Amino acid sequence: MKKCKFIIGFSVLVLTSCQNDSQADSPVLGTWKATKNMIISGSNGVILLQNTLTGCEASTTYQFWSNGDFEYRQYCSSPSVHETGTFSYGANSNTITFYITTDGNNQLGSETLYAITNTEMQIITGKSDYDMDGVQDTSVTVYTKQ
Repeated sequence: MKKCKFIIGFSVLVLTSCQNDSQADSPVLGTWKATKNMIISGSNGVILLQNTLTGCEASTTYQFWSNGDFEYRQYCSSPSVHETGTFSYGANSNTITFYITTDGNNQLGSETLYAITNTEMQIITGKSDYDMDGVQDTSVTVYTKQ
């Protein structure tokens, strides 16, 4: 019986450790600052429009920690937005899911990534046929790792 309890306890420890390791390797970890907006062609992936962000838009940040916590700051609205909570990153779906508690209310949100590298994260902000070719183009905000 003692041997069985030891095996069960050890298994839980190993599974928990593996879960933490995968979070520690997440490509979203770190501080990300908004740097530009782009519209990417749905037909061929060519950048149709690119604008460098300035002013309050350039101050928007995400910060992701290996313990699963996140912080989001956006200064363009009045009052400014400051959200904290926990997150999970789905590498297969390229989605970041947010669990936010504000004023005692729980909220669930998500962002879909167009692409992510070690230095750049592109978050999809919309879809429309910008170039009128009959194919939906993708609007993204680009965040650069600080």
